[in-house]
Amino acid sequence: MFCTKCGKQIEDSAVFCRHCGNPVKRKLQSQKEPEGSCTEDTAEETEPEESSEEEPVNFRRKLMWPLLFTGMLLVAIVLGVIVFQLARAELQYRDLIGQAESYVEEEDYEGAEEAYLKALELKKNRSEAVLGMARVYILQQKLQQAEEALANSGMQESGEYQRLLEIAGFELSLEGIDTAHFPIVRMNLNCNGNRELTSENITILEDGQEFAVTDYQQQGNAISLQYETADSGYESERRNIRLSVRIDEFVFEYTWDYDTPVFLPADVQVVSTDVSEYPKVKVYLRVDDAQSQDTVEALGADAFVVRERLEGGEYLAREVHSAEILEGNQGLNIVLAADKSNSIYESDMEKIKQVMGDFVLSLHYEVGDKAEILAFDSIVQQMCRYTDDTSLLINGIHNMSPDGLTALYDAIYTGINHAGLQGGARCVIAFTDGMDNMSSHTPDQVIEYALTNQVPVYIIGVGDSVAESTLRYTAESTGGRYWYIDELYDLEEIFNEIYTEQKKLYVVEYESDSSIDAYQWRQLDIRLSGNGYKGETEFEFEPVHSLGDVEHTSRYEIFREDLTWEQAAQRCQDMGGHLATVTSEDEENILIQMAEDAGIDFVWLGGYTSYDENGQVFGHWVTGEEFSYEAWCQDEPSRIDKDGTEEWYIMLWNIPALGGWTWNDQRNDPASAMEAMRENMGYICEFDS
Repeated sequence: MFCTKCGKQIEDSAVFCRHCGNPVKRKLQSQKEPEGSCTEDTAEETEPEESSEEEPVNFRRKLMWPLLFTGMLLVAIVLGVIVFQLARAELQYRDLIGQAESYVEEEDYEGAEEAYLKALELKKNRSEAVLGMARVYILQQKLQQAEEALANSGMQESGEYQRLLEIAGFELSLEGIDTAHFPIVRMNLNCNGNRELTSENITILEDGQEFAVTDYQQQGNAISLQYETADSGYESERRNIRLSVRIDEFVFEYTWDYDTPVFLPADVQVVSTDVSEYPKVKVYLRVDDAQSQDTVEALGADAFVVRERLEGGEYLAREVHSAEILEGNQGLNIVLAADKSNSIYESDMEKIKQVMGDFVLSLHYEVGDKAEILAFDSIVQQMCRYTDDTSLLINGIHNMSPDGLTALYDAIYTGINHAGLQGGARCVIAFTDGMDNMSSHTPDQVIEYALTNQVPVYIIGVGDSVAESTLRYTAESTGGRYWYIDELYDLEEIFNEIYTEQKKLYVVEYESDSSIDAYQWRQLDIRLSGNGYKGETEFEFEPVHSLGDVEHTSRYEIFREDLTWEQAAQRCQDMGGHLATVTSEDEENILIQMAEDAGIDFVWLGGYTSYDENGQVFGHWVTGEEFSYEAWCQDEPSRIDKDGTEEWYIMLWNIPALGGWTWNDQRNDPASAMEAMRENMGYICEFDS
């Protein structure tokens, strides 16, 4: 049998063509007996036996392909719908994320929050939306909601998750505001969250004005920060603080209110300065209650704000290292200048010696007090140079004896010079019983010199012949005070009052600019606030050269120079020493050998001659040492030269005709009277350190 479609031969029993798959159709044939058959019945047409099943099978097969196609089409449509919906949701999600990010850039955090919420409805726990929502919550300081959003995300392994969770745990709370030293404000805060901050993370606005953090400290969760705000009056006023903390891209803001303190006014006055340990600068201040004039006590370093302006520059804040009252902490340098002119009765001289002796014995040498004793009549005599040795001071006091006229202002001028060289806290205390009639310096010169050297002068007048108005003007113009007393024993009370007043000074130490010369002109703006007081002052000055701790490699130094005794004494003083003194033959031999080596025959020593109460001439060393060894030339000391000029100063000279090296008392400028001395004079300085 052959296929009706492709013509290929197929098996008789095949239902489909195995070549092309075409169904096989079969024809029905009549069943007849052949001619000549013995039977006469005609056979009926019948289908083969199998034809009854072939037609239903073909129908089912025809139906299967459309159904299969339809099913596949339905599946494709469903899948397409699903894919479309997913793609549409992703596009909506992306659009919402973009909107949210735009809102964040515009700082519309509520809009961003709404967009992220919609995005999360489309894509639950999608990391981008969860982290973005957490950021928005943090930006709005909804920290608890940020933590909840992160906690429910299941992204604990993410580094960004950990960062945001840590930031969400940050919180500041105010523990207190300290305004004891206003306008310095110190805030004590508690920081929740493991976060180390610096002052660069923090911005402070007070009533809308920004102020820089000047001090920041953090220990664990405890934070202390300090800033200097705008000053206020003496009455209280309400202020608002807005504190911003930046952590990465987030800014946390907090606001608090506080009241400025009520203050009493304080008078602040700079007395002196000391740059001997530069760049550390010490400023000595008087701080008094403006009404009672009592010293304001219990002020520490944080009570003072120091600004320094160098010439040609701007004011710069300086770090204050310490501030303390002088008493019990640092020493005071005092020059006592006593009038011993011939107007002082011998009985009064004894009172003066007693009062001065008691005073120097009461000083606190253990904390650095030092004193110097000057006496003045027609000249100024250094009875004992600066020392803390009471035996030398007492000896110098006892060697005072009345004589001559009154050179008060010369004595004050000398005292200012000596005190200024000492540095630190210093003052001059001078008393007189009469008007000045012998000084080469005027009151105005004394005032100017005192202000330049920053040495206050206290003057005590006693008796009927003092020029009270001039003395008061002089003392007060230097920053000191004037007293008039009727009884010399009142000196003790006044001495103690001055000492107490000086010991109440504050010494404020600050750090200056080490790259600038220590002795350059500068101006200070000093403000204090503490213990319920507030005050300020400005002070301009050129630092004074002081001796400090001057050390020398040798005890003696000789100089060949034609100088007066006063000039030579000042040269030694400026170098931190004094004209040499002689207390033994061995010492004298050392000095003689130095003079001979230098080819000098006339050498100034550090001593004077005076009259005692019996009119006898005696010698006295500038150091207060005992005048126990003497080597006077024949008929010396005379105290009066042959031409009637007074001779006060001791010289070591070499006159072969008079026995070689001996001592003589001389006028201040002997070379003016003896031509042979010119270019043959010198002086020897002695250094104790």
